[in-house]
Amino acid sequence: MKADIFKNGSEQTIADVLRNKDQRAALQQQLLQQYPDDTIVAVKLNIPGPIKTNDKIVKLFKAGIKQIETILQANGKLLKKIQQNQPTGPENFYVFQLSGMQVKQLASEFEDHNLLGRLFDIDVMDAKNAHYSRKQLNWPSRKCFICNRDAKECGRNRTHSVAELQAYVNQVYNEVFSDEG
Repeated sequence: MKADIFKNGSEQTIADVLRNKDQRAALQQQLLQQYPDDTIVAVKLNIPGPIKTNDKIVKLFKAGIKQIETILQANGKLLKKIQQNQPTGPENFYVFQLSGMQVKQLASEFEDHNLLGRLFDIDVMDAKNAHYSRKQLNWPSRKCFICNRDAKECGRNRTHSVAELQAYVNQVYNEVFSDEG
């Protein structure tokens, strides 16, 4: 039986999501002040619709986090890790001794070339360059789950329904955890 990971959970409003975004930015700034010579990595999921967390979403997050941590720790020294499970979704924050550009490249490769990576949003920053972008790597912008066009454009234009986007996330969940029947 295929799982629907959006059946359970507390609905979040746009105001909740924006408040969490401000809290995330404040924590990133605090980490930048504490670790001015290192790279800050913030990791969250791109989850469509009002349900942002529940046991299945956290399970999906942990599966991707395990892969991300393996990749990053193979390339740099982990100095700090903060895990949070907010009502707006699970988030992890890391401080690495590794160049921001290298972390952004590794993160972008994961986001683009890993089934779970398509669901993740990995922000990379340091005191020298604030946020690292795909543009700095000469990489194209992120692609939409559904149509492979520019994801920001599809999001801004609401090209796809929440139901279509959730169906994709469910498909990924069921593919990743298919052996659990």
